[in-house]
Amino acid sequence: MDAISSMEKQPSGRVIDQRIRNRIMEAVEILAEGDDGVRRAWPVEYFENFYDWVPHRAHGEMQSNSAITRDERTLLLEVSSILDEACDATPGNINAYELIATGWPSRIQPVATKALNLMRKRGRLSEEEEEDPRSA
Repeated sequence: MDAISSMEKQPSGRVIDQRIRNRIMEAVEILAEGDDGVRRAWPVEYFENFYDWVPHRAHGEMQSNSAITRDERTLLLEVSSILDEACDATPGNINAYELIATGWPSRIQPVATKALNLMRKRGRLSEEEEEDPRSA
């Protein structure tokens, strides 16, 4: 395989950003499910699916992403803030039913739903082709 063929298979930075946005949407979907999301993912994954993409205590330090609009970023930082509060207040060895009993999933759910609804307006982005950056 020559160098050009190998380069052609590498996704552009924009496509990588689109893929990351899609993964963030999937993580926010779990949070937007409230108690059902906790039951589906269990506590560690409930938090970590989001933290894989938006670091704990991001406070505006969320990594730049050309596929995420300013409004989406603002709402994702709101999700990050309330999720951080919940994570810090929750013991690490808690099970799904204990996490649900804290009430945190119910408090996180409306914030996550708001972010998810905004992201769904544009929908999932292509993971193979660059979308028009003006759509972000």
